[in-house]
Amino acid sequence: MRNSFKILILFFLIFKSAFATELLTFESSEIEIINNGKFVYAKNGKAISRENNLEIEAKNFEYDKDLKILKAFNGFALYKDNDLRINFEKMTLDQNESTLTAKDNVRIYEEKKNFSIETDLIIYNKKDNIIKSPTKSILKDNFNNRINSKKFEYDLTNSVIKIDQANLVDSQNNNFNISLAYINTTLNKVYGKDVEAYLENISFNKGNEPRLKGKSVIYDTETTEISKGVFTTCKRRDNCP
Repeated sequence: MRNSFKILILFFLIFKSAFATELLTFESSEIEIINNGKFVYAKNGKAISRENNLEIEAKNFEYDKDLKILKAFNGFALYKDNDLRINFEKMTLDQNESTLTAKDNVRIYEEKKNFSIETDLIIYNKKDNIIKSPTKSILKDNFNNRINSKKFEYDLTNSVIKIDQANLVDSQNNNFNISLAYINTTLNKVYGKDVEAYLENISFNKGNEPRLKGKSVIYDTETTEISKGVFTTCKRRDNCP
């Protein structure tokens, strides 16, 4: 029994090391602590917030205890209160500013809404509960709608995403260009201004190219309402309205 007990303790020390700071707890296969605990380097493990709301899994961690800045590489961050998962190649968590910056192959998932975002850079301000991205992004919902954006701002508290220069392609392959759009991710509705719509030709004669323009649009999975619009089915050419 004595020998077995020693083996079990050795097994635990090899495969699960832990270190706690005031704000984070690290659980990792390998932890290096230098400068009297001011710097932490860890591999293949987790960093867990004091409130247990944020959990980060990654291949590598670098933590500056004085600056309260955590860097992580090739992993994901899970915010339990928002049902929010953020995949990344590079991530910086600034605990003083309550911000998380993720770069390179960023994927955001809201599992309950079945909603996702693909982009290359996001900044998540936890105090304001807002995610911003200044880069091209792809947003997808559970109805197979796809929205391309040049930049967006996501207010998680109100479930509203603001998008400049949005391009919406719905499940029926209708194509909408919207200069300014707002998406309610709870109601699955899009509200926008200055819209150009290129419709899939399933209800018109062969050779028609149905399309319209309008001042505003309200779109959901069942109806599309465009106000102050013009509509045509003719082919696109110089003398077509």
